[in-house]
Amino acid sequence: MIRSPIEVRRVPAGRGVAWLGGALALIRKQPARLMLIALVLQFLMGFSQVGLLALILIVAIPALTAGMMQAMLMADHGARPPLAALFAAFTSGPRMARLLLLGALILAGGMLAVMLVLSGSLAGLDPALLARLEAGDISAVEELPPGLVRRLMLSMLAGLLVSGSLSYFAVPLVWFRDCPLGLAIRSGLVGMLRNWAAFLVLALLLAVLAMPVAILTAIVFTASQAGAAMSPVFTVLMLLLVVAFQLTLFAAQYCSYRDVFGAGEPEPVPQEPEDQLVA
Repeated sequence: MIRSPIEVRRVPAGRGVAWLGGALALIRKQPARLMLIALVLQFLMGFSQVGLLALILIVAIPALTAGMMQAMLMADHGARPPLAALFAAFTSGPRMARLLLLGALILAGGMLAVMLVLSGSLAGLDPALLARLEAGDISAVEELPPGLVRRLMLSMLAGLLVSGSLSYFAVPLVWFRDCPLGLAIRSGLVGMLRNWAAFLVLALLLAVLAMPVAILTAIVFTASQAGAAMSPVFTVLMLLLVVAFQLTLFAAQYCSYRDVFGAGEPEPVPQEPEDQLVA
């Protein structure tokens, strides 16, 4: 286990463009296989609305992210990542424990950020409406006061910012470098702060790339609220676009980590027989 300080490289702002370009080039090395792994991950995340299972999945997100990083590393080295790569962290012993602990910290940090932003905003809210919100009823949002909706969106953004900052580099540092969790979080935050300009460029480019996904999602949401039936082809297209965008995020995360911290050789992962699930 690495305990000594980790070298954190400072890169120019223009590297944000290179990270996105590198992400797209990386996906092109194994497009079908990486897309298949991302679809499996999306399927698992579909259970994140189911009670206790949602908490388990949230805590497991860093371990699943480590699996995506492993798949990216294998593709980067010219290998075809097996589906088992997604779950590689769950058989990694101490690293798995650290990744699950990171998931618990992310959950706690995200909830704390949401509570701080929403502090006092839910007082006096109809208990029935609040119960619908807690149950994930999207239609209940339309009945909220506009000011509360803005604070709700801000709280979600704050939660994502906190959880994303804690885990962005910490996950690959734990997985690839076998770092203690505290060192991984500290080094990861230093890496992001030291290269804030490159991350700002990357975020702007990803925002532009996300526009078609956001437009399609808004169309589907509006149509569902109006009771209109969506074309199966349109629904599948939206799903593929969402998954492709998420895959691009993972690839950009890997490319930025490789640039700031360096990446090693891929670990052995059980391979699939050539005649099974070829993609």
